[in-house]
Amino acid sequence: MRAIRVTRRLLLLAIHVLLGALLAPLILTRHAGGASRTHPYVTAWWHNRLADILGVRITLSGHRPRPPALLVSNHVSWLDITVLGGLTRTDFLSKYEIRNWPVIGWLAARSGTLFIRRGNGEAGTISEQIAQRLREDGLLTLFPEGTTSNGRQVRPFFSRLFAAAIDTGTDVVPVALRYHINGAFDPVAPFTDQQPLWTNLRGLLTREITEVHVVFSEPITHAGHTRRQVAELARGAIVSALESPVPSPLTRGEPVQTAG
Repeated sequence: MRAIRVTRRLLLLAIHVLLGALLAPLILTRHAGGASRTHPYVTAWWHNRLADILGVRITLSGHRPRPPALLVSNHVSWLDITVLGGLTRTDFLSKYEIRNWPVIGWLAARSGTLFIRRGNGEAGTISEQIAQRLREDGLLTLFPEGTTSNGRQVRPFFSRLFAAAIDTGTDVVPVALRYHINGAFDPVAPFTDQQPLWTNLRGLLTREITEVHVVFSEPITHAGHTRRQVAELARGAIVSALESPVPSPLTRGEPVQTAG
């Protein structure tokens, strides 16, 4: 039974990636600056379908944010992008290495992802790109830990990534992602820097479902706060959400009240 499940999912996954590559350059929209990109509705559909293929079951707490907003989340897995991309139609800030992943990197670039090179002195440029995206009334998600964790702890946040939100007067929305098995932390879903992607994907393919609980905390306004203070407030909200019990299921298909 497990072998059948894995084979079926691999086949559907290959077809889905190919379909994404075909649709990405065909159904387009434009940023306010004039650059073309894959339409956000297509990108959200692609993420949601990928989650379905992999057996990802998403539950929600809180209010989905309305643009403009800067979403900041703990980072556990490459699945984080699929989960949040399907729920919110957000753009992402990602490490530059992903830009070079076959097919996936190209799809990410077509869907509006911003890429940053670690330690390359690009903080000012990236901050301005984030600010421009927020000025366009967009949603942008970043992972201020700078890398993935095991899902139990939240690493310190890089506060410089919050500068654009303060400069543009944009609210910051903390988002907590908790991969779990009946409420207990999931040891399979986390994707660490030391783990090959195929090893992590194989673990997800072999089991029936992967559960993740998403908590959208109350927005943090920039008024009177430094970027370091906003970063600490956001991290504190995420830590608090991860320490709370997973509530009774509210499935992705049920309505969730939006903020505002």
